[in-house]
Amino acid sequence: MKKAMSNVDVAAVVDELQEKLVGGFVGKSYQLSPDRVVISFQSPGSGKLDLLLEAGRRIHLTEKPREAPKMPPQFPTMLRSRLSGGRVAAVRQHGFDRMAEIEIERGDDRYVLIAEIFPKGNVLLLDAGGRIVLPLRPLAFRDRKLLAGETYQYREDQLDPRTVSRNDLAFILASSDSELVRTLVRGLNMGGTYAEEVCLRAGINKTEPAHALVGEEIDRLHRALGEVFGLVEAYPHIVADGERIVDVVPAPLAVYDGLERREFGSFSEALDEFFSSEEADAEEAKPKTALERRREMQERSIQEFREREQELARLGEKIYERYGEVEAVLAGISKGFDRGFTYSEILAKIKTSGLPIAEKILSLDYQGELRLRLDDPGDGGVGGGGTVGEVGRKGEAIGAVLELNANLTVPQNAQRYYDRAKEQAKKREGAEKALEETIRLMARKDGHEKAKTRAVFRRRKPKWYERFRWFYSSDGFLVIGGRDASSNEEIYAKYLEKRDLALHTDAPGAPLTVIKTLGEAVPESTLEEAASFAVSYSSLWKAGLFAGDCYLVGAEQVTKTPEPGEFLKKGAFVVRGERRYYRDVPLGLALGIAEDQLIGGPVSAVKPRADPTVEVEPGELSAEDLAKRIYRSFAEKEDDRRRLKAIASVDQIVSFLPPGGSRVKG
Repeated sequence: MKKAMSNVDVAAVVDELQEKLVGGFVGKSYQLSPDRVVISFQSPGSGKLDLLLEAGRRIHLTEKPREAPKMPPQFPTMLRSRLSGGRVAAVRQHGFDRMAEIEIERGDDRYVLIAEIFPKGNVLLLDAGGRIVLPLRPLAFRDRKLLAGETYQYREDQLDPRTVSRNDLAFILASSDSELVRTLVRGLNMGGTYAEEVCLRAGINKTEPAHALVGEEIDRLHRALGEVFGLVEAYPHIVADGERIVDVVPAPLAVYDGLERREFGSFSEALDEFFSSEEADAEEAKPKTALERRREMQERSIQEFREREQELARLGEKIYERYGEVEAVLAGISKGFDRGFTYSEILAKIKTSGLPIAEKILSLDYQGELRLRLDDPGDGGVGGGGTVGEVGRKGEAIGAVLELNANLTVPQNAQRYYDRAKEQAKKREGAEKALEETIRLMARKDGHEKAKTRAVFRRRKPKWYERFRWFYSSDGFLVIGGRDASSNEEIYAKYLEKRDLALHTDAPGAPLTVIKTLGEAVPESTLEEAASFAVSYSSLWKAGLFAGDCYLVGAEQVTKTPEPGEFLKKGAFVVRGERRYYRDVPLGLALGIAEDQLIGGPVSAVKPRADPTVEVEPGELSAEDLAKRIYRSFAEKEDDRRRLKAIASVDQIVSFLPPGGSRVKG
């Protein structure tokens, strides 16, 4: 069930609003929640209409009764003073973006009301000069400031799937290193459902590598784009699978053939019912106890550990199955390295060689870590994802992508997978024991057993790393970062070992982030979590941005020796050599209680281990104010207040929050 309207939905609803609102007059405005506004209009042909605008989610006419606060906040008060009595001159969609504009004239003044439906979207009023009169939510990003008095900046234009040329489509496909469906989503500004619809109508498997498509297939794909985005048949309906609501669409889609269609007179009516049913489901859902949530989380973790264990073991076996092929690739790379070439130079030579191996080596980083695609016989050269036994267009297996190291032998690379499978087995066994304890506690609670005496909570002794910023990754690796210049110096001097990895941002004011590898290979999931950690505790958070860049290097590349004639201030250091960049890493953290300890860090590392948890993002609250809110949230779910104060006091919560304003996500 989707959470927000697509750009196709916006286009359809704008068509309806043009017919109903243009020539009408603006009435009162109301704010129902921090992200939701309702504006009444007097339509020339339909009488009084209410338009619902929800930042980052939806825009449509509504007939659902909703209570508004008696004292309107600042934003609807401003709308009333500027727009009431004004005439609607135009309603339009900006390009093919998830963005609607309503142009309003009142006397000699002209305003544009903008509803941004994309993630982190907003509702704003602009004056005739394009300056922001007031946003619903004041926000500042790296390249956009949504603040009163600032000139409004549109997002960078993307290719429009309705008008893209065949040549542009071919270039996008040839430049992609991803599967077809992902390439369409990223390159042609469409949602996943419509990308799948295009693939289905073109008769091309959505998991095909985009760059592998040839002339006739590209022609079919281009025709399918015209069919899907040239739909003129208005047939607004909700798609359902029995009692489960699946989607809401303005016209029929082949991907939903066989599912029930519930028709509506207009697309706004369908959207109103779709999102209202979602709200009702959320309100009627019975709150689960902490133990029930813990049990569900543990059961999911056990299943994930089991599946990952089996997958890793299969990949280890795959290496032995294709021993000769893998050995030839490793030998070729090692030979180039022995001749003095860097891994980057080796990869460049392979990619320009025109040999079949060029299509099989997907990546090779500065440490010799490579991703190798093994095609199963008879699949026509189509590569798969990260698992074995995926099914292609004709039902054949499409191979596997292996993560190898050019410095290791074939058996050593296989053993890496077997070792990782054993780690997953250990985690599964630990989770199974924890689940048994949870079930025992639930049975005890259901039987109304009461402890005769309250257990005395004893404070545990802090670990050495807890004086820094820290977290354990989802793969079990310790990641630490400095809190200030002094702790950056201490980490560099005492705890940065040659076998470790380090991350930092190009922007100043970031922690020296160190992954303690203990000499083991670090999975990509841990690297991504460490990147999220590095940008979230940097100055990017304080600036109110929601994404940023950072880079990864080996510990030996970090030094306190400046260039001749230069000086390094306290907490600063020099990085030399090749860097691996992580671009547009989302900022965001989670805090939670795991056993008898408060933990914090990337969401994917914290949520599986902790209950309760809270997600935070850049916002408007000070660290102290937000910490109080988080403490109250924890207190609602924890029975023992003494224990809570001991392990998650307001001051302890503050220590996990980044510098600058924050808020609870959602």
